[in-house]
Order: sequence, then C-alpha cells, then structure tokens
Amino acid sequence: MASQRILELGGGENPATDGVNVDVAAVPGVDVVADVTEEWPFERASFDRIEAHHVLEHLPHDDLPTVFRQVGEALRDDGEFYAEVPLAHSRSAKNDPTHRSTWYWRTPMYYTADDELSYEVGADAGLTVVHRNVRLFGTSGKWYARPPSWLLKQLSKRNPSLIELVKLPYVTGVLEFTMRKRR
Repeated sequence: MASQRILELGGGENPATDGVNVDVAAVPGVDVVADVTEEWPFERASFDRIEAHHVLEHLPHDDLPTVFRQVGEALRDDGEFYAEVPLAHSRSAKNDPTHRSTWYWRTPMYYTADDELSYEVGADAGLTVVHRNVRLFGTSGKWYARPPSWLLKQLSKRNPSLIELVKLPYVTGVLEFTMRKRR
C-alpha cells in the first residue's frame, strides 16, 4: 500500500507531521510558502490527509469558508482533515492576541452541509464531521469551591457542549475534530 500524502497547514519550524508543510512564513522546515487564505498551489485531490494544529484560530472568521473550500478541493475522496483549536472560553484562547476566530463545540459544523445553519457561512466543501473531542487541562491557581478538573473532564465526555455553558476561565481546553471528504 502506498504511503499517505499529508499536508500540514501552518507547521512552521516544528511541523507535527512528515508531510508537506505549508506556512505563510519562510522559516526552516517549511516546504511551501503560501497564505492558506488564498489560492493553494496544489493540484486538486492531491492529499489523503490535511492537518492544522493550532492554526485556524489565527485566521479571521471571514477567511475560514475559503480555507475549508481549499481543504475540500485538495483532499482526495474519503480524505481526512484533522484540526486542533483552543476552546473559545479557555484561557489559552483569550490570552493570545494573535487569535482571530473563536471555536465552540458546534463551530466545525458550520463548514459542512450537515448543519441546518451552515448556509449562513456558505462554505460547504463536501466535508462531513466524523469526530469531535474536547480535551480539558486544569490550570495552576486556587480552585476554591470550583469542581475538580477530573469531574469536568468526565462531564465533557458525556456532553461536550456543557463546557461552553459553564464558561470556565480557569480551564484550558482544546477542541479537536476530524472531517472527511464525501465522495
């Protein structure tokens, strides 16, 4: 079996994959210098997997439909797009002044035809969400009467959108999701 062709968006100097690393900065480790919010310099259907580790939150919401369309065009049928972003209410999402978009449990659904509100974004790229997960990390500091992090983790496994309702600023959370290109 041939090896998968992987594209990593925004891997910079420390890419997480052995794939083709595209970044806006011309730094060591970058294979292709390009802005992912513009036309991509790749053939259609040329990748089996695309990954974005803590990249999408640095892009304005207005640019995301274009990025998701580019993902859909660059993926082969049944190809996967994996992304990690900080949860909107987590400390890591709020502290970084370079973050331009916020991500909630439901946000990835807006970029598929699977959600009744996706028409508002207009970004159906032939992708469907096949997996979403929330990872929570307690931060240092006093907990006072707050619930312990292990309880929050258990609750988030049963109902991930609960974390958005509770709005816990002392917890850092990551939303990871995988989308698959429909045939």
